Amino acid sequence: MAKILRATSCLLCIVVLMAVDGVNGTLLSVNRGQVMGGYAATPDEAAWLNIAYVAAKLVAFLSMSWLVDRHGAAKITLRGGILLALFTGALALAPDLGTAIAVRIAQGACGALVLVAGQTLVFRAYPAGRQPLLQSMLALAIVVVPVMVGPALHGWATDAFDWRTLFVVSSALAGAACLTFHFVRPVDPPGTRVLAPSSAGLLLLIPAVVGCVYALQQGARFDWFDDGHIRMVVVASVIALIAALFAWSRGAAKRAFLRDASVSPDFLFGLCASFFAGFALFGSGAAIPLFGNVVLALAPEHIGELALSSAFAAAAGLVLAGIALQSRRVPVAAPIPVGIALFMAGMWLLSLSSAQTGAPQMTLATWLRGFGMGLLFVSLTMMTLGGLARGLMAEGVALFNVGRQAGGLAGMAFVSTLLEWRLPAHATVLAPYLQAGNAEVDAAQTGLSNLLVDNGYATSDAATASAALMARMLQQQSGARAFDEIFLSISMFFLVAIPLLVGTKLFLARRNARALSH
Repeated sequence: MAKILRATSCLLCIVVLMAVDGVNGTLLSVNRGQVMGGYAATPDEAAWLNIAYVAAKLVAFLSMSWLVDRHGAAKITLRGGILLALFTGALALAPDLGTAIAVRIAQGACGALVLVAGQTLVFRAYPAGRQPLLQSMLALAIVVVPVMVGPALHGWATDAFDWRTLFVVSSALAGAACLTFHFVRPVDPPGTRVLAPSSAGLLLLIPAVVGCVYALQQGARFDWFDDGHIRMVVVASVIALIAALFAWSRGAAKRAFLRDASVSPDFLFGLCASFFAGFALFGSGAAIPLFGNVVLALAPEHIGELALSSAFAAAAGLVLAGIALQSRRVPVAAPIPVGIALFMAGMWLLSLSSAQTGAPQMTLATWLRGFGMGLLFVSLTMMTLGGLARGLMAEGVALFNVGRQAGGLAGMAFVSTLLEWRLPAHATVLAPYLQAGNAEVDAAQTGLSNLLVDNGYATSDAATASAALMARMLQQQSGARAFDEIFLSISMFFLVAIPLLVGTKLFLARRNARALSH
């Protein structure tokens, strides 16, 4: 009994630390205006709070997994968790934007360490037969918190207190989790093979990743390649990335990992699939709060509640998939097509939304989306990482997280780009129908003016206010039409992704068969 309690406590501590990282990752999801006001920052300046965090996380994923093999997953989880607790609380005390950006860099790097070390520890320290359910518990923090729960927590804290309050609470929870983990952590000795990255590769990797993240997050803002500085950033990032990969392969720590792991087609297939799953998850996770803000004009707390509506369904999907796979009666890939079908159905239902749609009307759609994502991610995790050897696990976990994060960046860039293009296009189409002189428009504006006068407006002000209301309705209708296209595009995304994934699976299977025959 004591052994079970100790193992459960250890798992809960890891989940809490991962959840704190998920909350950190959702800064600006629903409270961008409040954070900008707190630092007197412009939108472009505030964007660096996210760019710095994501770039630091990706660099840490790609360069720090060797620490897990050198010092042991348990020790790195504890050290990374302590640093995560400190820097999470530090953001609440940051006096200016520059300091806050520096803290966000540290948060991203520490969050990556906790994710890689924590998930690696669970794979190494717990029996293989229990991994599906255990990984579904971790996915609650890795998948559900950053996309569904985090926005709700930020919205609640922003409306009820101050956006910084959540980081104080999260820091305290992370500190308590670290203290508990210190006493219940399992023994995880250092590995025998340590592959530290080359210094040249790391120095080239940093500008490459920062440039790619900047282009993906700010590309829509500057109309992508129509802007000269975006073109320059993309070209420089690609050159730096190619040079970093070259230095990485030629350095002293030549990647035996890729050579060893390439014998597993399931790992390489899962790595590709994680990109597409991240695209769908984070793309839809960005679109739903934006719909609540742009079309429904909800307050931060209610926007967060809109994102939260699918969290319970996602948790149910994760747990159900974990139980099914753990029973060994269900093939590891079986929940994937079911999850994709449910996700597509949910996004299709969301594409039927209008400016008059409320949260209750979106419930079924968000539940289907969440449940489908829950089924999908547990299967992908077990397919990709379940068969890796102990010595490959840390780097495998890191690359799997890179795939999901890169897909998420692409998904969010897709949503923001489509919104930038389609919203003004729909406004241009609808605007002629609101021209003065149209009998129906004049009658509607007169009715609004009379209603405003009845509610206390001066007659001279009522006409101006009614015109502003008509313009607002035009913006709402244009936004609703744009988001209908965004939701439908994300739903149809898998019609493109599935053939690519099937082709990848067949190619890898044939290549593996040829390798075994020789």
